[in-house]
Amino acid sequence: MLGINLRKLAAYGLGIWISAIFLDSLRYKFTGHETPQHIFETLRDWSGIGLFYPAGPWIIGLAELTAALLVLGIPFVVMLTTRKPGHAALSQSLGGLLAMGVMSGAIVFHLFTPLGIETPTAWADGQPTEWSPALFIAACITWVAGLIVVVLRGGEALRTLKG
Repeated sequence: MLGINLRKLAAYGLGIWISAIFLDSLRYKFTGHETPQHIFETLRDWSGIGLFYPAGPWIIGLAELTAALLVLGIPFVVMLTTRKPGHAALSQSLGGLLAMGVMSGAIVFHLFTPLGIETPTAWADGQPTEWSPALFIAACITWVAGLIVVVLRGGEALRTLKG
């Protein structure tokens, strides 16, 4: 019983991390901040796919919001209302998978495109003044957090699906 409670506690703790990273980024993605604009314009110019900007920040922002709700918000509500841990595990597992998917894209684009590992973090007069690998590092940590959530809660989620 203690092992199960520690698994749930760890999954909720990791859910807090994932949600904090994703929810914090929304203020940048949804307001037209220079950093996501730089990221998605760089990907648009590199790939020739116009969807990257201006739609990219909104699409990824909505995916991140969904992952945050699945990994923390919905499980919390489920546990407060229905007390069906299998449903919470299913939601967390789906949220962990979605977090891994979003962060897989981020990691691949940072590593294998002109975007690079360091991205602008400070701006003056529309020009970057400071660069940092912080977004890449956060993507890697969040990917691992999503994987651990899936490992911790996936078995219970599968049992719930099987009935």
